[in-house]
Amino acid sequence: MKGFALIEIIVGVAIIAGAFLMLGNIAELTLRLVDVSTERLQAVFLLSEGIEAVRTIRDDGWTENIASLDANTMYYLQFNTVNNEWATTTITQILDGVFTRSFVLGEVERDAEDDIVSSNGTVDPDTRRIDMTVSWTNRSRSYEESISTYITDLFNN
Repeated sequence: MKGFALIEIIVGVAIIAGAFLMLGNIAELTLRLVDVSTERLQAVFLLSEGIEAVRTIRDDGWTENIASLDANTMYYLQFNTVNNEWATTTITQILDGVFTRSFVLGEVERDAEDDIVSSNGTVDPDTRRIDMTVSWTNRSRSYEESISTYITDLFNN
């Protein structure tokens, strides 16, 4: 009987140790998912801020600030704290030491009914498509969030 009791204790300890090991793995996975979810939420906020920043740049002068930018070129946003204004640059900007926010402006084509079409239309010089992207790396894995929208020359400036 003494031998069976010892075996029962060893089996019981092994089961409890295995359970604690699984709980530890689940806790680690949960923390990793929370970390990525937090970064994903930050990226969404940075996307929203980026679109608003491009709109602000547009409002300061379409011809000078938007129409002069090359289509299909990657740009980054930079905030000038001296003048309290947004500017575009082709130099990579790292936000919070983690995120890279970039955008590409694309030409917009319209058909005879003035609807936006993907091809075979006439280029609208007063409308641009914005493709904004935020990317980052967490534990050697790359992540990316993106959004697309259109802006127009509202103020004819």
